[in-house]
Amino acid sequence: MSILGRLWARRRERPALVAVAALLAVSLSAYPVLDWWLRANVEFASAFRFGDFGAYTGAVDRWRAGEPLYRRTEDGGFWGTYLYPPVVVLLFWPFEALLAFRDGAMAWLLASGVFLWLGLQALVAALGYDPRWYERLGLAWLLAGFHPVLLTAKLGQTALFMGGLLSFAAAALVRDGRSRRKAAEASDADPWDRPLALLAGAATAAVGVVKFAYAPVGAHLLHDRRRLVGALLAVPPVAWLSIRFFGVGAHLTYLDVLRWGVAQGSDGARSPTLWLAPYYKPLAWLPAAQVFRLAASAATAGLAVLAPQRARREVFALGVAAVPLVTPQTYAYYFVALLPAAVVLLAGELDGDGYPELVLLGVLLVHFHSYGLRFLVVTVPNAVPAFEALRPVYLLLQPGLWGNAVLVGLAAVRVVQATDLPELAADRLPAGDRSTAGPTDGD
Repeated sequence: MSILGRLWARRRERPALVAVAALLAVSLSAYPVLDWWLRANVEFASAFRFGDFGAYTGAVDRWRAGEPLYRRTEDGGFWGTYLYPPVVVLLFWPFEALLAFRDGAMAWLLASGVFLWLGLQALVAALGYDPRWYERLGLAWLLAGFHPVLLTAKLGQTALFMGGLLSFAAAALVRDGRSRRKAAEASDADPWDRPLALLAGAATAAVGVVKFAYAPVGAHLLHDRRRLVGALLAVPPVAWLSIRFFGVGAHLTYLDVLRWGVAQGSDGARSPTLWLAPYYKPLAWLPAAQVFRLAASAATAGLAVLAPQRARREVFALGVAAVPLVTPQTYAYYFVALLPAAVVLLAGELDGDGYPELVLLGVLLVHFHSYGLRFLVVTVPNAVPAFEALRPVYLLLQPGLWGNAVLVGLAAVRVVQATDLPELAADRLPAGDRSTAGPTDGD
């Protein structure tokens, strides 16, 4: 039976699930057309200018010309310039060297978009679903209608590529769980006995190399030493490549870039009424946001270490979903990373008769984040001046904050349930056993 057929078959059993799924599907399907209309008729809708891709190709130009890779602004910072590790320049080099700017940006968009599309299909297949050809094509259209994906495309950002890497990492993790043998759990087992675990770790490490801000995605590496080995094996060749092409000096400057980025994330947030489409400040309303980020990151790592093997999916979803929430400097296009986490969570909730509606609701809120926030803090106050009284809590009206929190919270609850910590699991959601198999096959 097709995925759509399975969903429709549950319409009487789970009417809320079918209703939320239909609302999400309609919203995603309609958005490409809506975005086209907005760009043609309203001033605030952004066009495809590929501004961030221009920063990447600018770094390529400087490298090829023998100039410093990182360029400081007049205030001593790095705003609007290249902010990635030196080695990532090699990722953009073919698109700058072989094509004109706009052609290169479109090629980068197409390549990274297809990569994400293929990665999600690989993940869905690993979870045991066999989508029909029209569902595969439909997935491409739904991806194009997911606002953070379209926002990423307009900027020429890396979020589609990162989402693809995470999707393939999740697919390898799930397949490893299905295929591992009991002997592979022995303490003296050969790490090479599980190549998929190594692959999942290496793909996750690649995400962290491209952007250190995605560090929480490494939670599942703490959960399994073979995945950790895979990540560690990926680092030396990348480090050698980076130093070989860019030297030590560029890497020392990159440490300044990281310090500047953390400081930027520690500053107070601009008012959401000064709206831009990438605006997302999930914790700026907290008086000690950095302390909370550190505590949340430590809690995520702790759960990853304590969780049993059967919770590998939930641990992966928790780490990935935490990225936009706890990263010091975050933007709405980071939500693309939530897609593989949402797919993993959705499969688990369906298998365990849990709350798949919550997963779809989280994705829907994330999809509505940018324009939903603008509607709440700009459009509504202009129409109803009394709404201005809520200005002190405008930051709490971010739809993406609540969607992100739903996904993180659900994943955390499921990990705690699987871990069975008495002091944390006293009040469980009634979803039964979250595993779909025993400890011998690990999934």
